[in-house]
Amino acid sequence: MGDSRPHDALPRNEWPFVGRATALGAVTEAAARQDVNGVVIVGLPGLGRTRLAREAADRLGAAGHPTDWSTGTRAAGTIALGALLHLAPLSDSAVPATRQVFGRIVERFSAPTGRRPVLVVDDAHLLDSASAALVHRLAVHARTFVLLTARQGQVTPDVVTAPWKERLARRVELRPLSDADMDALLERGLGGPLDAVTRRALRRLSAGNPLVLRELAQSGLEGEALVRVDGIWHLREELRITGRLGDLIEAQMQVRDPGVLSVLEVLACGEPLGQHVVEDIAGHAAVVQAERQGLIVAELSGSRHQVRLAIPAYGEVIRARMPRARAWAIWGRLADSLGQVAAPAGGRRARTGPGPAQGGARLAGPRAAGRRRVRRRPAGAGGRRAAVGRLPRGRRRGGRGPDPGRGAGAAGPLRGRGRRPPGCGGVRRRGARRPAGHPPDEDRYWKHQVSPLRGDPGGDRAAEAVRAWTMLLEGHVARSLAAGTALLATACPPLPVEATLRAATAVTLAAGLTGDIGRADAASVTGLRAAAANRTASPWERTQLGAARCLAHLLAGALTTAAEAAEAGYREAVEAQTAPVVGVWTVLRGFVAKAQGRAKPAQLALREAIVLLGDQDPLRLRGLYLAELAGAYAMAGDTVRADACLGRMAGCPPPPGVIFDAWIERDRAWVAAATLDLLGAANHAMDAAKAAREAGTPMVEALALFDAARFGAAKEVCERLHRIAGETAAPATAAFARAATALAGDDARSLMAAAGTLDRTGHLLHAAEAAATAHGLHAAAGRRTAAKAALAFARELLAECGGARTPLTDLTGSGASLTPRELQVAKLIAAGLSARAVANRLDLSLRTVNNHLGRAYAKLGVSGRDALAQVLSGPTGRPEDSGPAGR
Repeated sequence: MGDSRPHDALPRNEWPFVGRATALGAVTEAAARQDVNGVVIVGLPGLGRTRLAREAADRLGAAGHPTDWSTGTRAAGTIALGALLHLAPLSDSAVPATRQVFGRIVERFSAPTGRRPVLVVDDAHLLDSASAALVHRLAVHARTFVLLTARQGQVTPDVVTAPWKERLARRVELRPLSDADMDALLERGLGGPLDAVTRRALRRLSAGNPLVLRELAQSGLEGEALVRVDGIWHLREELRITGRLGDLIEAQMQVRDPGVLSVLEVLACGEPLGQHVVEDIAGHAAVVQAERQGLIVAELSGSRHQVRLAIPAYGEVIRARMPRARAWAIWGRLADSLGQVAAPAGGRRARTGPGPAQGGARLAGPRAAGRRRVRRRPAGAGGRRAAVGRLPRGRRRGGRGPDPGRGAGAAGPLRGRGRRPPGCGGVRRRGARRPAGHPPDEDRYWKHQVSPLRGDPGGDRAAEAVRAWTMLLEGHVARSLAAGTALLATACPPLPVEATLRAATAVTLAAGLTGDIGRADAASVTGLRAAAANRTASPWERTQLGAARCLAHLLAGALTTAAEAAEAGYREAVEAQTAPVVGVWTVLRGFVAKAQGRAKPAQLALREAIVLLGDQDPLRLRGLYLAELAGAYAMAGDTVRADACLGRMAGCPPPPGVIFDAWIERDRAWVAAATLDLLGAANHAMDAAKAAREAGTPMVEALALFDAARFGAAKEVCERLHRIAGETAAPATAAFARAATALAGDDARSLMAAAGTLDRTGHLLHAAEAAATAHGLHAAAGRRTAAKAALAFARELLAECGGARTPLTDLTGSGASLTPRELQVAKLIAAGLSARAVANRLDLSLRTVNNHLGRAYAKLGVSGRDALAQVLSGPTGRPEDSGPAGR
């Protein structure tokens, strides 16, 4: 699975300042205006009031404003001017009178200076009356700019709020950070990207609160639940509630009202709940006060008023630290309250589900929590049933119910949606259903045999659906397409939904492999209709059908449509928070980006997918993913990482059937091309084309043949490409054939025409290579205007390709004076390989490699690896374009 390092980057004391640029600009702009006396920053705890004030103070101090800082605390609030005493000049009196201190501070801030002074008062809502009056005096009657922070929902001295009420000061309200800002904060704070499931789990638990987010990440790193795998941060297990995290969240909540604490405890045991249910237990006034303090959120759900915790992490901490007896009591009260609502006056419980006894069985869960383990049932559609179904959330020990109380220093789990629910053991019983959204076991997926009952036509047809899928994997694409199409076209006897989805998936993928987009779309629509009409279809079965349609468009050359489908499927899967499904769609994002030629996005997506899918590889496709990742690295000229991926692929089980063999061979071709072994690369590509032809996949064959043309074998593949273009309806094959013919004939004008066609179909790198080659041909023929236009087009396309560096994209001209072997050695050295590693790779002596390298240095006029990488970097000649490995 690659390296797994938990402590590569611990969060710093202060994470990057993200998402508050507008608020910071408002503060600094207000300080520059003489008619504005100050700014009041208001927000809930953890949203960054203090951080924003500090950033503003630093910026104003750098601009020449004398700046002083004070902090209001409850202890200082018991002393007159307690928070501001440090601002008074030293006095001969041991205990200066309040009036003297007041006057000295006013005198200090009234002294003439070049820039008006700035006084920052953090947590101004905790100031005593005298301090508040002094701050008001400085803001209104002196030339001081006052910057205050106050907690939303707290009673603030009126003299502090007066300036902004009287429009002498401005009010800046901080809101929770957006999802995009939270993602940026995580990535910059941890020093690397996170997989989508981990990002969303941390976002959900912190609900836009940057302080909670940072502490969650800190807890994950310290507990080694958050680890870096293949450069991607991944939450490999549930976060634990450490003492530090629990103490911080309790301090942030600042719950001193027993009624408010009761509200939070009730919601921690079963959020969301109907407002009337919570009020029956904790009281209406307590619910109102909790909402006023920003601890809970009241919202309308259908026709019901529901309440939930403002930040889900609050509930996790409360549950972990709640005494067990208190949790049992709350669950009992919830069961009684909900039971009274559900039971009519006649004594019979109202029906809440398909069966008459289902409601009573569900209400028994909270009452029996202390006596036996209760299996959680999925929440029903009704509001009260949904609430009951979520009651037993505490972590259980030994089957004896919840374990909410473990002391301040104890550790408990923090759960994101989509993770294993409490009460589920690590060993699955034989015959038990897999969680929704997870792929079936390998034997069931690839080798599932259907033994129909004798005389059962539906069973016979279901077996045919399985055989259609098996034929596809074994390389009998045309037979699979015919069998699957016949099954979907016949409505009687009815085909089971699982078999329908399997047949539709086989037809969709087979049609894409043959370039028939119309048939692929029709089959996928048939499968989706069957899934929509039958709720027994699992999310995984829907996913495989959507993935097949995306792949069909990719293979047929409709890359724009494929990219849209991959992004839509990815977003939907992330919302559902099921890691295997997210992993599948992430793989597709990587496949599409690589097909477009966007090397760096492809690398990131494929790395993320490999992390999400983990060591569990029931579909036996991990080797394919690693091969595609190797190809994506090779497209960027990163031979070191490409070789490493191929090495890891060698340790994986081979993919099922022969349908994926050509894909993997194409990636081997690209790894060879990255070392400028163009003859070897062309041979690998021709081998891939042969394997694709034998499997009956003309679209993969066309891709492999065009790869061979790009590696210098254009004359050898032109005829076959034109034949495929005539046999398939996909427009991409015709564009490949025309481009290969232009490459074979060094026809610059035809290459530019092909570049335009390839660009319109979404093949960015193919188009860039055609334009770059046309540029070289035009320049060699002295056609400066045409060469300049081709160069501009190639640079524009390569900018979209995200770091792609292939043999046909060199626009620098730096390699023109080098022999092929000198250029090959120079680029391998620039990519990070040692001279001995280059010698071993190219089967040369170390002395020969050094001789080639010395001549390359002399011809290019450079010395050293870094200078060589800069010269050979990219189309713009900028070293930052070369990516991590350079060229």
